[in-house]
Amino acid sequence: MIGSGKQSAAKLAPIPFVLWGQAIIIVIGAFTSMLSSTMLNTALPSIAVSLHTSSSIAQWTSTGYFLSLAAGVPLSAWLSRKLGPTKLWLISLVLFLGFSVLCAESKGIYMLIICRVLQGLSGGLLVPAGQTIISIAAGQKRLGRVMSIVGIAVVVAPTLGTTLSSAILSSLSWPWLFWINIPLSMAAFFAGLKWLPKIEVTEAGKFDWIGFLLVLSGVPLLIYGVTSIGNTANAGSNNTSIIIGTVLIIGFVIRSLRLDKPILQLRLFGNGVFTVAAVVMFLGGAINFGAQLLLPHYLTDVRHLSLLAASLLILPQVIGTAVGFPIAGRLTDRYGAGRLILTGCIIMTISMLLLSFIGVNTDTTWVGLIFFIWGLGTALATVPAMTAGLTTVAPDQIPDSAPILNMLQRIGASLGTALITLLYTKNLTSGLDQVHTLVAFKNVVWLLLGSILILLISSLILVLRENKNSR
Repeated sequence: MIGSGKQSAAKLAPIPFVLWGQAIIIVIGAFTSMLSSTMLNTALPSIAVSLHTSSSIAQWTSTGYFLSLAAGVPLSAWLSRKLGPTKLWLISLVLFLGFSVLCAESKGIYMLIICRVLQGLSGGLLVPAGQTIISIAAGQKRLGRVMSIVGIAVVVAPTLGTTLSSAILSSLSWPWLFWINIPLSMAAFFAGLKWLPKIEVTEAGKFDWIGFLLVLSGVPLLIYGVTSIGNTANAGSNNTSIIIGTVLIIGFVIRSLRLDKPILQLRLFGNGVFTVAAVVMFLGGAINFGAQLLLPHYLTDVRHLSLLAASLLILPQVIGTAVGFPIAGRLTDRYGAGRLILTGCIIMTISMLLLSFIGVNTDTTWVGLIFFIWGLGTALATVPAMTAGLTTVAPDQIPDSAPILNMLQRIGASLGTALITLLYTKNLTSGLDQVHTLVAFKNVVWLLLGSILILLISSLILVLRENKNSR
C-alpha cells in the first residue's frame, strides 16, 4: 500500500543500474509509439496530394491510428497473462516496426489507412505491456522514480510529434515520418531481447471473445463520437457513435464482472485507492491534453505565428514536463501520491491564472515561462496517479491495472480535446480580430481552471485514503 507523510523520514530504496537500463529500453518503445500519434497531423495535406485523395479521407490516417491505439490497450491485460508482459512487449514492437515500414511504402491511401490502424493496435499493446514490466521489476518502493521516466515518453512524445514532423517535412517527404521509427524500434527490440526481465506467465483463462468484441468496438466508437463533438455536419452520426459506444462498454463492464477471468479485471475498482487514482488519471488526461490543444491556439490565432514558430514556443512546456517527471517520481516514492498531486494542481492553477492575464503582445519570454510552469504542474499531477494505481494492487493484478489506467487516461484525453475544441470554436468566426480571439481563448482557460478544481478535490480524497491505509 501507499504510505503517508510518515514516509518522509524513510530512506529511499536504491535503484540498481540494470533497472534504469530496463526503464530506458521501455521508454524508447513507448516514445516511438506515442510520437507517431501526432506525427502525421501536419503531413495530411501532402499525403492527400501525394496519394491523390481528399483531405477528409487522408484524415483517417491520423484518426484510425488514434482509435486503434486505444482499442489495443484492454487486450494487453489478457495477452500479458497469456504470453508474459516481456514477450508481448517484444512482439508488439516487432509488429509496430513492420507496419511502420508498410506505411512508408504505401502507394495508395487505403493501404496507408489499414497499415496505420494495425500500427496503432500494436502501439496500444506496447505501452501498458512496458508499464507492467517496469512495475513488476521495480516494486512498490521504487516505482515512482522508475515510472516517471516512462511517463516522459507517454506525455512528452505527442507534444514533440508536431514539432518534429514540421522540421522533417521542411526538407523531406512524408514517408520519412515512418522511417524514423525503424532505428528506434530496432534498438529497443535487441536491447529488450537481451536485458528485459523474463517474467513468468500467469493463468490467463479462456479468451472472452464476446467481451473482446464489445470493448474493441465500444472504445473506438465512443472516442470517435466524442472527438467529433461540434461537427454539426455529422451531428446525428456522432451522437449515434457515442450512444452505441457507451452501450457496448456498459455491456463489456457487466460481462466482465460476471466472469471469473475476463480479459480485463474490473473488480479492481473495489480498491478505494485504485478507484480514486483512476478518476485522477481520467481527469488529468482531459485537462492535460485539452490544454495541449488550446495553448497553440494562442500562438497561431491570437499572435498569428506560423505552425513551426508556435511549436518552438511550446517547447518550454515540454521542458517543464521533462523536468517535473523525475522530481515527481522521487517525491512520490518518499511522500505518497495524494500530496504531490495536490501540489501539482496548485501549480497548474497558478499557471492558468497567469495565462488569463496575458495579452496580444505579451513578451514571449513571459509566455514561455507560463508554459514551463504548466508543464511542471502537469508532471507533478500525472506520475503520482499512475504510481498510486499500480502500487496499491497485488503484483499479479498489475497486467490489469496498467491497461485500465491507460484506457481511462485516453478516454479522458479525447473528451478534453473535444470539449476544448467545441468551446473554443463556438464563438469564433473568420472575421474576429486578435482581441476578440483572445477573449474566446481566455474563456476556455477559465474552464480549465474549473476542471483543475475538480482534480484538486480528487487529490484530497486520495490523501485521506492514503492516510487510512497507512493507519
